Amino acid sequence: MQHKIAVLSDVHGNVSALEAVLTDAEAQQATDYWFLGDLFLPGPGRSDLLTMLRAVHPSVWLRGNWERLIFRLADGQIDCDNPVDIYLARLSEYLLADLSAADFAWLKTLPIATNVVCEGVAIGLTHSQRDQDNSQTIFPARAQVGFDRLFIPNQDIALYGHSHTQIMRTSSAGQLVINPGSVGQPYSSWPRFMRDPGAQYALLEIDDLGRVQVDFCRVAYDVEKELQVAKERDLPYFDVYKHLRETGEPANHNPELLTPINREFGYTAEVVRYFELS
Repeated sequence: MQHKIAVLSDVHGNVSALEAVLTDAEAQQATDYWFLGDLFLPGPGRSDLLTMLRAVHPSVWLRGNWERLIFRLADGQIDCDNPVDIYLARLSEYLLADLSAADFAWLKTLPIATNVVCEGVAIGLTHSQRDQDNSQTIFPARAQVGFDRLFIPNQDIALYGHSHTQIMRTSSAGQLVINPGSVGQPYSSWPRFMRDPGAQYALLEIDDLGRVQVDFCRVAYDVEKELQVAKERDLPYFDVYKHLRETGEPANHNPELLTPINREFGYTAEVVRYFELS
């Protein structure tokens, strides 16, 4: 059997990008879907993202570090003096208002790593490292040892997300390391590659002899449509999201940007009220 697996990661709430990728994967005749985590935030997608992804019946579904952040914030573990925490908490409030209790509980059951054997090919799948969902040791220019840590003994391929950058390289032993990039928030440290906002994913083909082929895909989608969705759904931090969609620059590492916005829109008070922090 010829397996053609669409490997997706890091949607980050981008409804239009996920829609475009799923349409493209169907046209490519994908036979399975593997999702490596970070479905939500900061975009306007909420329960509809679950519906879209569930419709293709992924046989692998991991959670990422952003899901863990949502769990922490939902438990009221919020530093109200930290503008980034307020940003994430207000966006989590927006998400939780639309997610059912059953879906939220289900998200908590998802692992950060798993293993699959396909036609004899042993594959490890992680969001980041096998034991950590937020490691930077697998970012593109990091030391080889971080990529070697992705593997357990006798594993042929490591698939991981988190870095938002399409990567194919090897371990020190010659095993294959693949990152499909980000569906909703691609990133590159090289300016030219940041100019293309196209949604990223990878197609992993494995035939009945265990031969492997990897294709990196980049799919155009309507950014203006995505911003219209965000506006119609009254997404908090809309101008911040607009800047992200137009430049690729996220706000979650920029407290100086977020502080005046939190003050202007009263987001700190809103977070205190919603999460009953007073």
